[in-house]
Amino acid sequence: MSENLNKTTLYVCPKRECQRTPLLEDQSGLACKNGHRFAYVTGSKVPVLATIDQVETEYSARDAAIIHDNALRWVFNTFATPETELRKNLVGRLALKPGQRLLVTGAGAGNDLPYLVEILKSGRIYAQDISSQMLLAGFQRFEPLSKSSDVEIQFSLSDATDLPFADRSFDAAYHFGGINFYSNIAKGLSEMARVVKPGGKVVVGDEGLAPWLINTEYGRMLIENNALYASKIPLDQLPATATSVHLSWELGGCFYVIDFVVAESGPKIDIDVPHVGKRGGSIRTRYFGKLEGVDPKLRDAVYAQAEKQGISRVALIESMLKKGLGGE
Repeated sequence: MSENLNKTTLYVCPKRECQRTPLLEDQSGLACKNGHRFAYVTGSKVPVLATIDQVETEYSARDAAIIHDNALRWVFNTFATPETELRKNLVGRLALKPGQRLLVTGAGAGNDLPYLVEILKSGRIYAQDISSQMLLAGFQRFEPLSKSSDVEIQFSLSDATDLPFADRSFDAAYHFGGINFYSNIAKGLSEMARVVKPGGKVVVGDEGLAPWLINTEYGRMLIENNALYASKIPLDQLPATATSVHLSWELGGCFYVIDFVVAESGPKIDIDVPHVGKRGGSIRTRYFGKLEGVDPKLRDAVYAQAEKQGISRVALIESMLKKGLGGE
């Protein structure tokens, strides 16, 4: 490891065996204490923590940023929606405050960065993408913006489904466009929630028709034009720590937007509160205490006996089992 490693960064080692060991910075890149090094892209301070081959998707093709810009112009023209209006609407849902730290996953060519800088006013934005074609276009376009404002923008080539950041590193996280291409959408959403502090917001969106539009001629035309409009809205892939979840659609009902607040942990319940009634028991006994099936006539006899004794079925069955096993 270089002797010039003397600056702590927000990044952690993405190698599984390192278990998110902090990375230190020198003039040529980042490195962890276990010897893994991640060089900067030549002529920049953009670390290469993970990347994909140019042929894998349209986002990693040559001239990907130009292709993406053309597609965006088509979208805003087709749905007669001003780009500025939509982007301000979306970034406003983050409820950012000056001085905060924001993560933008799948940042691509950085189209949202000017709006995020405007609303943040001061602080740091970490923009990541796994496509070098897209991210480096964003770096070239908006790295000067970092120098001319009070918002520092740091770019990284990294994997959104295995983010190179420690838990609770950010005040909020944002993603718009591209999540449909994730190899594991649930993992990507979980990673965003992992690196956001409890109480912070996550806002994500991508192509996905509102369900009531899918089987209309309007929906069929759009899906024929772009199959991604048929993408499933990933509500069932949100992490357990997602609370205050809101779902809406923009751009003619074709782009879903999900925003949620990250909780300290998943929902908690008391699984030992007893049920009152014929069946009895609790969540614990009903879920963890299932036994093998018995003859239906024997089952009915047990139920009748419980009713005769004026106790719940679970209470009678437990007492009979304890006696049968030599207990009290």
